[in-house]
Amino acid sequence: MTYIASNGTPITDEMVDRWAQEAEDGFPDDIVEPIHGRAWEQSTQPLKPRTIRISDTTWRLVEEAAKREHISVSEWTRRAMNDALVNQ
Repeated sequence: MTYIASNGTPITDEMVDRWAQEAEDGFPDDIVEPIHGRAWEQSTQPLKPRTIRISDTTWRLVEEAAKREHISVSEWTRRAMNDALVNQ
Protein backbone atom coordinates (compact mmCIF):
# COMPACT_ATOMS: atom_id res chain seq x y z
CA MET A 1 0.00 0.00 0.00
CA THR A 2 1.19 3.51 -0.79
CA TYR A 3 0.85 6.40 1.63
CA ILE A 4 1.51 10.06 0.94
CA ALA A 5 2.21 12.59 3.73
CA SER A 6 0.30 15.87 3.75
CA ASN A 7 3.39 17.59 2.29
CA GLY A 8 3.45 15.15 -0.66
CA THR A 9 6.30 12.95 0.62
CA PRO A 10 5.78 9.23 -0.10
CA ILE A 11 5.82 7.10 3.07
CA THR A 12 7.65 3.81 2.54
CA ASP A 13 7.43 0.59 4.51
CA GLU A 14 11.06 1.11 5.52
CA MET A 15 10.22 4.51 7.02
CA VAL A 16 7.32 3.05 8.99
CA ASP A 17 9.52 0.18 10.23
CA ARG A 18 12.23 2.66 11.31
CA TRP A 19 9.70 4.86 13.14
CA ALA A 20 8.21 1.83 14.86
CA GLN A 21 11.66 0.68 16.00
CA GLU A 22 12.48 4.18 17.29
CA ALA A 23 9.24 4.22 19.26
CA GLU A 24 9.94 0.78 20.72
CA ASP A 25 13.49 1.87 21.61
CA GLY A 26 12.19 4.97 23.38
CA PHE A 27 13.54 7.51 20.83
CA PRO A 28 17.18 7.08 21.96
CA ASP A 29 18.62 10.07 20.05
CA ASP A 30 15.84 12.53 20.87
CA ILE A 31 14.84 14.55 23.88
CA VAL A 32 11.13 14.02 24.42
CA GLU A 33 9.41 16.29 26.91
CA PRO A 34 5.98 15.48 28.29
CA ILE A 35 2.99 17.46 27.10
CA HIS A 36 0.46 18.18 29.81
CA GLY A 37 -2.72 18.23 27.77
CA ARG A 38 -4.60 20.86 25.85
CA ALA A 39 -7.52 22.95 27.02
CA TRP A 40 -9.91 21.43 24.49
CA GLU A 41 -9.31 17.83 25.56
CA GLN A 42 -11.85 16.34 27.92
CA SER A 43 -9.14 14.82 30.11
CA THR A 44 -7.80 18.25 31.10
CA GLN A 45 -11.03 20.01 32.07
CA PRO A 46 -14.43 18.87 33.30
CA LEU A 47 -17.10 18.64 30.62
CA LYS A 48 -20.15 20.87 30.85
CA PRO A 49 -23.36 20.66 28.84
CA ARG A 50 -23.67 23.31 26.12
CA THR A 51 -26.54 24.23 23.84
CA ILE A 52 -26.17 24.76 20.12
CA ARG A 53 -28.76 25.45 17.44
CA ILE A 54 -28.73 23.15 14.42
CA SER A 55 -31.35 21.96 11.96
CA ASP A 56 -33.15 18.64 12.31
CA THR A 57 -31.43 17.44 9.14
CA THR A 58 -27.97 18.19 10.53
CA TRP A 59 -28.88 16.57 13.85
CA ARG A 60 -29.96 13.37 12.07
CA LEU A 61 -26.70 13.33 10.13
CA VAL A 62 -24.73 13.69 13.38
CA GLU A 63 -26.75 10.89 14.99
CA GLU A 64 -26.16 8.61 12.00
CA ALA A 65 -22.43 9.35 11.98
CA ALA A 66 -22.15 8.64 15.71
CA LYS A 67 -24.10 5.41 15.33
CA ARG A 68 -21.80 4.25 12.50
CA GLU A 69 -18.78 4.84 14.74
CA HIS A 70 -20.46 3.25 17.78
CA ILE A 71 -20.02 6.36 19.92
CA SER A 72 -22.36 8.85 21.55
CA VAL A 73 -23.55 11.96 19.75
CA SER A 74 -21.68 14.02 22.36
CA GLU A 75 -18.42 12.16 21.71
CA TRP A 76 -18.86 12.46 17.94
CA THR A 77 -19.52 16.20 18.26
CA ARG A 78 -16.49 16.74 20.53
CA ARG A 79 -14.26 14.89 18.09
CA ALA A 80 -15.61 16.86 15.11
CA MET A 81 -15.08 20.18 16.87
CA ASN A 82 -11.59 19.19 18.07
CA ASP A 83 -10.64 18.09 14.54
CA ALA A 84 -11.89 21.40 13.13
CA LEU A 85 -9.91 23.37 15.73
CA VAL A 86 -6.70 21.41 15.29
CA ASN A 87 -6.84 21.53 11.49
CA GLN A 88 -7.62 25.23 11.00
